[in-house]
Amino acid sequence: MVAVLAIRHERWADFGMDPAEPRAPADFDLAIGDGAMRLKLAEARLTLSDEGISYALDGSGGLRPFAQLRSVRIQAIHGAKGTPWEAMIELVFDRGLPLQVHSGTPLGGNDPERDPVFIAFVEDLHRRIPPQDAARIRFLRGVPEGRHRVLQIALVIFLVVFGGAGGFILLKTAGGSIPIAEMLFPMLGLIGFGMWIWHSVEKSKPGTYRPDRLPTDLFP
Repeated sequence: MVAVLAIRHERWADFGMDPAEPRAPADFDLAIGDGAMRLKLAEARLTLSDEGISYALDGSGGLRPFAQLRSVRIQAIHGAKGTPWEAMIELVFDRGLPLQVHSGTPLGGNDPERDPVFIAFVEDLHRRIPPQDAARIRFLRGVPEGRHRVLQIALVIFLVVFGGAGGFILLKTAGGSIPIAEMLFPMLGLIGFGMWIWHSVEKSKPGTYRPDRLPTDLFP
């Protein structure tokens, strides 16, 4: 057990932190939610300390300690085709609703000025989690497996339906019924939409990560 703790201490040292060295609290202004359906996320000031995270939402707030943190999930969020990828980190505790912190605006839009604040929050959060808590917390990446299966089904449906439509267009073009110039636009649209769905499925693939090796490919 002592050897395991020593190894974890070395890993945290490699991540640029000393679990015994106290750090001053740090504030981050970001959009947050609790997983409930909302037309607009809340703007909140999140305060990270060595004990946990403090914030206010819907008129209530306080400290939620790392000792009650059960899982951390980082995932990329794509609002629509052609828009930049955003990110979200979800903290699930033993009691109460989860905390979801977003890199985008309260309405889900892109704001490049928020990206470095979000990344700094995620990095500082992982630095402050004590090694004994990190040993039991689940660090997850991507969407839950059930939601990912839905995306995979959507990809299969696209391949069947729109793949058939694409094949029909190519067949008509080869037969001379559709001019090549008129065929290009719908075919490029189908290919672009298919690539977007495929990329969404790949980027949202569920998995795990180490707290000292953050999944930066999911960052905004």
